[in-house]
Amino acid sequence: MSPTRTDTTPGPSPRRADAQRNVDRILDATLEALASDPEASMAAIARRAGVVRATVYVHFPTREKLIEAVTQRAISEVTAAIEAVDPARGDPAGALERVVTAAWRTLARFHTLVEVNTRLPHADLHAMHEPVLAILVPLIERGQRDGAFRGDVPVAWHLSMLLALIHAASSELSAGRMPQTAVEAALVRTVLGAITGR
Repeated sequence: MSPTRTDTTPGPSPRRADAQRNVDRILDATLEALASDPEASMAAIARRAGVVRATVYVHFPTREKLIEAVTQRAISEVTAAIEAVDPARGDPAGALERVVTAAWRTLARFHTLVEVNTRLPHADLHAMHEPVLAILVPLIERGQRDGAFRGDVPVAWHLSMLLALIHAASSELSAGRMPQTAVEAALVRTVLGAITGR
């Protein structure tokens, strides 16, 4: 009788798991800290995360790297939310409405981060959004082919305008000039009006 084989595939080491938990805590703490103070220091973030400042620097050598990591998390979550509403399904205008609504609602906990990132050069901001834009390009192209979206401007213009409107909406909300539900409704109507030309 052959000896019983066991799965010897190594799992994540305890040290690696601890490091990942620290990273997650630091990223969560960064979002919380920025919500109350967009200029929050690394020391303040470390205190909120319950780690020493040196631990933050081990994973993120500069504040810029930390903000970049939180931004990548936000972009990943927004990308997943857009994919979940299936932009290829249904008429282009309906798909666009689903996409904008899903993206906006996912951004709910990232509005201060959006404000912080608007200070970046336009090229850097555009590069950060590349995963989201890559999903939206086929939708805009489909809408233009169907005559549902304006075809007198390039796809890139529609995408730049969409990002600008989302950032403007985030600014209005962060400044407390409009409530969440009113901002969402205004954003969706404005995007659809601009892209469909109606």
